[in-house]
Amino acid sequence: MPVRKTLRRLLALGAVCLPLAAAPAGAQTLTMAVQSTFGLDPHFFFNGPNMAAARHIYDTVISRDENSRQVPGAVQSWRAVEPTIWELKLRPGVTFHDGSPFTAEDIAFSIARIPNVPGNIGPYTINLRTIDRVEIVDPLTVRLHTSVPNPTIPGQLTNVFIVSHRAAATAVPQDFNAGRAAIGTGPFRVVGGVSPSGMKLERNATYYGTQPAWSEVDVRVVSNDAARLAGLLAGDYDLIEDVPLGDVGRLRREGRVNVASRPTDRIMYLSVNVAPDSLPLVVGADGQPLPVNPLSDVRVRRALSMAIDRTALTERIMEGLAVPSAQLTPEGFGGHDASIRVPPGDPAGARRLLTEAGYPDGFGLTISCSNDRYVNDARVCQALGQMLSRAGLKMTVDVTPSTVFFPRIRPARVTLPMHFVGRSFSSGDASYVLTTSFHTRDLPQNLGGANRNGFSVPEIDRKIREVMVRMDDGREAALRELMAEVEALYPQIPLYVQMSAIGTRRGITYTPRMDEQVVAVHARPAQ
Repeated sequence: MPVRKTLRRLLALGAVCLPLAAAPAGAQTLTMAVQSTFGLDPHFFFNGPNMAAARHIYDTVISRDENSRQVPGAVQSWRAVEPTIWELKLRPGVTFHDGSPFTAEDIAFSIARIPNVPGNIGPYTINLRTIDRVEIVDPLTVRLHTSVPNPTIPGQLTNVFIVSHRAAATAVPQDFNAGRAAIGTGPFRVVGGVSPSGMKLERNATYYGTQPAWSEVDVRVVSNDAARLAGLLAGDYDLIEDVPLGDVGRLRREGRVNVASRPTDRIMYLSVNVAPDSLPLVVGADGQPLPVNPLSDVRVRRALSMAIDRTALTERIMEGLAVPSAQLTPEGFGGHDASIRVPPGDPAGARRLLTEAGYPDGFGLTISCSNDRYVNDARVCQALGQMLSRAGLKMTVDVTPSTVFFPRIRPARVTLPMHFVGRSFSSGDASYVLTTSFHTRDLPQNLGGANRNGFSVPEIDRKIREVMVRMDDGREAALRELMAEVEALYPQIPLYVQMSAIGTRRGITYTPRMDEQVVAVHARPAQ
């Protein structure tokens, strides 16, 4: 399809302003319990808990609703005016919590700040790799100039939070966590900063959009699943995230509380270290170090995938609140192939493949996981260890808190042989995972920034660079074909799509977000 015709189609991304709703009457407090600690610097450590907290306080450059659709917000329209130029129109009259006006300068500052936050253990920089410069046309117009055509820019901007260039000019994460720099244009303002126990929010009376139902929100960090549920049942909490899956059926039958759930955009998978170098946590059947990493053999990686019963994982361990998957792209996102079916577990076939690869007696392998980041992560990890053991592998399950686990899988040289993690797709299509996880690490070009397992195939790199700039009708088919080629090499082994389970007391309804983030604006008093 010609670029000009494609650009006309992309103009449909621009949207009209919606009428604003009146603020609800009365003062109400929502007390919500979340699983993990979080910070308030929206550009530091790009992870789910931090983004969920940020969505209360800040707008993103392009807003995203509960179904991960791009919708008008502080930026009311966007369009590609040239293959390498995206124009954003800001909503007039929007102000920050301190009363200062929201202008194009704040967007330019926020984008420029992201790669420059010191000591950032998980930056969003890799998703802004194509932005060459930000042009301020006038106070309400911004143009993003990209180095190459990038059709996924709108989705990537749904995770770029807007901070005030005045309040955050010299701010570091500690200034945000103390509340001094946590000045946004969002529906709530923070009161006093954040602590390991949580934060308090108050309704932003000057918010341009629909006013939230709650005048105050008390966000409490309660890491123990049972304690969160007990607090909900006792009336201490109005809303909790990550209801223990084993309790969902009983809670729904009893009707004492509400449980809302939906499939999310998070694919859970095993990341397999494919580098040929010897790894300390991979040993021979005799317990001795191996000179070459067995996981560098695609037959071994395929055997790992064959040994896993994805249906059993979702039905037994996840209590039916997950959707088994044999591909790394969730349904509804570009690159998903509806023809791919989930295979049954085949430990006998996996044993045969290991024998063919030269490991008839298996070998010793460690799987590493967090125990407090994903739904049922520790139990899933144990189950995966058992399934892989049936294929003849001598498994060790290494489960640690996320504060220990995530620093061990920072991109660069990861020595863990295999780890269990999840990836959200809300910011784009399959090109996101291709460019960040499967391209050879090329930091000057901001490619492969999330490549944690040494995967590097020059021909696949070439195809990734080709598909990432396509803006024609052939892009979707090319994404599916390239994802299938990568998945056939098993650098990551897809397992299932995670589902959310949010509990509320009776009298409160909650609409879960596809991106899993629990945000108070989606909770409302029952009518």
